[in-house]
Amino acid sequence: MKNCVIFQGKLACYPETATELGFLTKNHLFWQHQGIKQELCLDDVVGTTLINQGDNNRPCLVVSAYPKQTVGLLVKKQRRILREYYFTCEDLPKRSQWQKAINNTLVGKAVDADIKCRKLQIVINPNSGQKLASKVFEQVRPLLDRSNLTYTVTETSSAADTKNLVRNLNLSALDGLVIVGGDGTIHDAIAGLMSRGDRETAIKLPLGIIPGGTGNGLCKSILESARESYNPLTATFMIAKGKQQSFDLASVTQNGQEYYSFLSLAWGLISDVDIESEKLKFLGALRFDVYAVMLLSLLRTYKGRFSYLPHPDFEQIQKQENSSLTGWQVMEDDFIFLWAMNTPWAAHDMNITPNASLNDGAIDVLVMRQGTSRWELLQALLRCGKGKHLNLPHMEYYKVSAFKLEPLTDEGILVVDGEPVDYTPIEMKIMPNLAVING
Repeated sequence: MKNCVIFQGKLACYPETATELGFLTKNHLFWQHQGIKQELCLDDVVGTTLINQGDNNRPCLVVSAYPKQTVGLLVKKQRRILREYYFTCEDLPKRSQWQKAINNTLVGKAVDADIKCRKLQIVINPNSGQKLASKVFEQVRPLLDRSNLTYTVTETSSAADTKNLVRNLNLSALDGLVIVGGDGTIHDAIAGLMSRGDRETAIKLPLGIIPGGTGNGLCKSILESARESYNPLTATFMIAKGKQQSFDLASVTQNGQEYYSFLSLAWGLISDVDIESEKLKFLGALRFDVYAVMLLSLLRTYKGRFSYLPHPDFEQIQKQENSSLTGWQVMEDDFIFLWAMNTPWAAHDMNITPNASLNDGAIDVLVMRQGTSRWELLQALLRCGKGKHLNLPHMEYYKVSAFKLEPLTDEGILVVDGEPVDYTPIEMKIMPNLAVING
C-alpha cells in the first residue's frame, strides 16, 4: 500500500483524537480504528463536507459514500445505501488538505491541484409519465448535495420549452446536462442541442439521466451496462461519479426534414399499442399489456418496404452462416411489426435488443411478418422483458448501419422515441459515438 500512497496525515473516527496516520491511494482511504485497519473504496464515494460536530463544535471531515448492500428477504436486490464517515484531523489546515486530496482523487486529479467542482444544469419535466419527476428529484437531491458539484434546477412546461432552454444554454459555464423526466424529455433535450449553431460542441456536453418518466429505456440501458440496479438514486450516483462514455445517435430524415433519435422507431403492432393505449392511461403501465392482448385478437398487418444496409458485424455473422449480404437489401411484405432500437432496453422492463449496446455503431431491428401466429406473438411479448424472444421461429433480427421504411398502407402509426411522427417514408442512419452520457 505505501508504494501507492498519494496523501497521508493523522486521521481518526470522530470523536477520537487523530494520533494515527491515515493513507489515501487512488482507489482507497485507509485509517485505524481501535487498533484495527479500516478501508473505504473510493468507487463508492461521492464527496466530502467540512462540518463542526457535537456540543463543542469539533471540526470534522465527512466522507459520503453509497456502497452496495443486499436488501430484501425473499427477493434479494443490491441497492446503494448512504453511509457517512466522520473523521477528525490533527488541525484545520490538515482537514482542508484531506478534503482537497479526496475530492481531487475522485475525479482523477493530483491531490494538490487547484480545480473547480463540476457545474450541472438540471432540467425537470414535471409532466413526464405519472407526473412524479419533481418528487423523484427531491428524493435524490441529498446525494447531489453531498457530491463535489454545483447545480442549477429548471422546470420546463412543454417540449418546446425544453428545446428552447437547452438551445440557449451557456455551455462555457457548464460541465453537464441532467434530465429528470422520461425518454420524450431526453429527445427534446437532444433536439435542443442539435439545433444550436455550435451543435458539434454542444452534443458533446455530458448527458445524465434520472428516470422520471414511464419507460426510461435509456436510463435502464445505462445502468445495466454499468451493472447497477435500476432506480433514481443509483442513476444520480452515476451522475455524481462523473464517469462518461460515448453514445450513438441516429439521424432521421422524413419529408425533407432531418431530426435525431436516441432510442427507437416502431411501426405496426408496437406503435399501435404505444399510441392507441393512451385511452387506457388510467391503468398506468398495465395499459400496454391490456391493449396488446386486445390487438393480438385483431392481428393487423401492414404492407411496406424495408430497405437496409447491413452493419459489418451482421455481414460477418451472415458469412459464418454461409449466406451473403452485401450492399442495400430490400424486403417488401406484409408486416406485423418492425421495431428498430438504438439501445438494449426500450423501457425499464423491456429488453428488446439484448445484443445492442450504447456505442456499437449499429441499429438493431426486429421484424415479425404475416404468417406469425397469435401464440408466437404472445410469446414474444411475454419473453421480451428478459430478452428471451430472439430465438422464436418467426422473429427476424437485423443489425444495420442505416435503413429506410416505406409504409404502403394508407393508415398506420409511426413512432420515434415514443412520440408519433408523420405516416410517410422515413430513413434512419446511425451516427456513431456522437453524444456523451454519464455512465
